[in-house]
Amino acid sequence: MAIKPESPLQVGEWQYLPEQDKLVQFASDGKIAVTADLDNLSQKVANYFIVNAGRLVTKDELLQDVWGIRDVSDGRVTRVIRVLRVALGDDTREPRYIETIPKRGYRFIAPVSVIQNAVNIYNGEPSDAVTSSDEPQKLKRLVMYVLVLLLLVSALFWWLWPADSGAVEKMATDIPMLRYKPVTSMDGLEFYHNVSADERYLAFSYASPDAESVTVLMLQDLLEYKQTRITEPSYSSFGAAFSPDNKQIAYHRMYPDGACEIRVIKLNLEKLTVASDDLVVTCGVNSISSRISWSPDGNYLIYPTMSAQKQMVIMLKPVHSGLAEQLTVPPPNSFGDYAARFSRNGSKILFLRDAAGAAQLWILNLSSRETKMLTNITDTMPGNADWDLTNNAIIYPSGPTTLSKVDVNSGEVKVIAYTDSSASEIQIAKSGRVYASVGNFSHINITKTPNMLHNSKVSTQTVFSSNRNESLVEVSPIAGDPIAVVSRRSGLPQVWLFYPDGSQKQITFFNTRERFRSLVFSPDGKTLAAQVNNEVWLLSATQSPRKVATGGDNLISSPVWSSDGSAIYYAESKNARWNIIRLIISGEEETASIFAENRELYIESYDGKYSIWRDAISKKFYVRWHSNNKVEELPIQLPENQLWLKFQLKSKGVYFTYLLNDINYQLQYYDFTTRELSIAIESNLYHSRFSLSPDEESVYILQSVRGDFDIAQIDLP
Repeated sequence: MAIKPESPLQVGEWQYLPEQDKLVQFASDGKIAVTADLDNLSQKVANYFIVNAGRLVTKDELLQDVWGIRDVSDGRVTRVIRVLRVALGDDTREPRYIETIPKRGYRFIAPVSVIQNAVNIYNGEPSDAVTSSDEPQKLKRLVMYVLVLLLLVSALFWWLWPADSGAVEKMATDIPMLRYKPVTSMDGLEFYHNVSADERYLAFSYASPDAESVTVLMLQDLLEYKQTRITEPSYSSFGAAFSPDNKQIAYHRMYPDGACEIRVIKLNLEKLTVASDDLVVTCGVNSISSRISWSPDGNYLIYPTMSAQKQMVIMLKPVHSGLAEQLTVPPPNSFGDYAARFSRNGSKILFLRDAAGAAQLWILNLSSRETKMLTNITDTMPGNADWDLTNNAIIYPSGPTTLSKVDVNSGEVKVIAYTDSSASEIQIAKSGRVYASVGNFSHINITKTPNMLHNSKVSTQTVFSSNRNESLVEVSPIAGDPIAVVSRRSGLPQVWLFYPDGSQKQITFFNTRERFRSLVFSPDGKTLAAQVNNEVWLLSATQSPRKVATGGDNLISSPVWSSDGSAIYYAESKNARWNIIRLIISGEEETASIFAENRELYIESYDGKYSIWRDAISKKFYVRWHSNNKVEELPIQLPENQLWLKFQLKSKGVYFTYLLNDINYQLQYYDFTTRELSIAIESNLYHSRFSLSPDEESVYILQSVRGDFDIAQIDLP
């Protein structure tokens, strides 16, 4: 059954545009004013309702026709219905769009009709041209003319657009748009997957909504649709990998105290049971959960571990006997290497390396032990990558919904597909099919909560919420000024200003999905410095966004303002060495120069009294008092596996986030007067990002509601 309308439709107060597959509302000038805040799955369900308007639709129908699955919990249907109602402005008490029929299903009750003036929909401008009811053939010719004209104008626009623009991503017409087909459909998180060589069995980690801090290994028969749990919930299990003969699974076991083991399970596949579960080698305490890979002959494993230098490194270990060998040596200023895979002939491995919260893709030749960096990945932090079937290129997630390929010999990067869902982990099976973990680990709202150090109140309130993630919040240092939020309410991440009177203003209009990595107000509260991908932009309510710095082949991180607002400092990694760059922006042209070497973070307090920095090699924090140039080491020691840093400097102390475990942070405060560390808020944070009000009484945090991850597949052309 078709679930996508083919014609422009009036759907209640919304209009459906088939060429964009979106529900929109138009302003009086004929331009799109609002886009329904729907992800791909929710839009599919909306389309299904529209083409079946007025008819009772059961949950089983939705699961079968939209999800393509049966016999699972209908909780996922309920969640999508809730998303649709929020996006369309519906009310369950007085529904105008979706009516619930208790114990039976739903009925779409909004009026749906074909829009007669199709030209108005296609070109986005008001029109008094003839309608299809008057002269259908003439309108048809006119529509075709408009479409051809738009294509020509778009081609000319693409050709003339400056090559260094970061606001528009050129999309080649020969790059396919692929839709993932679900393989698993459990409530909760299914990730760290691996498909057997014959594509008969699937192993993956699973965190249920009732026990989200513990993951177990699941084994699924893809042919008979049987599923069973093969590890216990008294510890967490990650990184499952089938042996080449499909008879064993290697995995990473993590205990609550941080102890780590690499183990191998022998399987009885006929019964989907475990014959044995044996220790192969212990890994470093607090090693991050990541990928394991078998050599093609089944004799060796490669896995990540935390080294004595408190960095993640890649190890090679014979499965049956022998010592483990360290294969990679990350630079001192890197968190390390966290995922690796044997090539299909076993002569090389690929691995991913952290670089201040960004990723780099590397190759290691096992015969010579030589390493080579292939590419920087600035738009996403992939969980892993894989070799293509030719063994000459590597396929990896290069953006939230983009797959790219990098040639091992030339280093040339090429986008090979756009996808309908975000995937951080992929596997390329022998058939060429891509298996991926798709979805979101969480749904994020912005919450205002009291700072216990300055506010005795216990009330917490949700400040900003939509059914798409809010990913950043930054409070102006000036009381009464607006709060900046990065939100996907209009589909793509954009920066919005929220004013005290309740009004809102969108100040960025990027045409493609950009990754906002940080956001910080200038001392006067008038301008924002934003890291967008690997660039620094200046944003304000009165001027157009302006790019002032780009990393190019180098990685940049953590842009902040000088105390007088005349310059921006940011960290730059060049040849694996971090330096602080000072970018003067007060003149007619930006001027950049090295401000300090071997530092990966530098921040000045807005009052100009002091600055703090982090040494890129020792990872220690220091404070310098500007009145006497006295330097002191700060007693701030972050966990070795903490990738994301957020600091906020106030007149009497420093606030920062401290990683407690894989998914929880704690907001801490170091007081310069008492020389003591304190906890600022009672609840844990799901994210490292936060922002304090000017009076320090309130903390704005990202509150996470656990999301849903499924294993899905696509076929590359």
